[in-house]
Amino acid sequence: MGSMDEYKSLIDELVERSSSTKAEWVKKGQFPNTAENEAINKVLSSLSTEQRNVIADLVNDAKSSGVHDTLAYLSELQNLNNLKISINQSELPVEPFGTELNFDYTARQPGDEWPEL
Repeated sequence: MGSMDEYKSLIDELVERSSSTKAEWVKKGQFPNTAENEAINKVLSSLSTEQRNVIADLVNDAKSSGVHDTLAYLSELQNLNNLKISINQSELPVEPFGTELNFDYTARQPGDEWPEL
């Protein structure tokens, strides 16, 4: 796989992993039944399906925001500190589409196609 393919794969894998398991637990109204989750499960059991869905969306958004912010920081390091990212000994291009890692991540979330070079 070439460096451009590795770049696209990195972004697409992060998009794929953006969905939160905890958000699914919120939707179902129960985290794993452990002592640590007792308080959470008590709160979740008091909520309507609609309320749980809203909270699940917030949890997913929080996870996605964390990925976005990490990518923004990595892009900053690439541009200001010459950070290099390599996968399978292939150095990834820096801003191959003229946009930062976090922008490419955000654009791919709704399923937008990769732009032509």
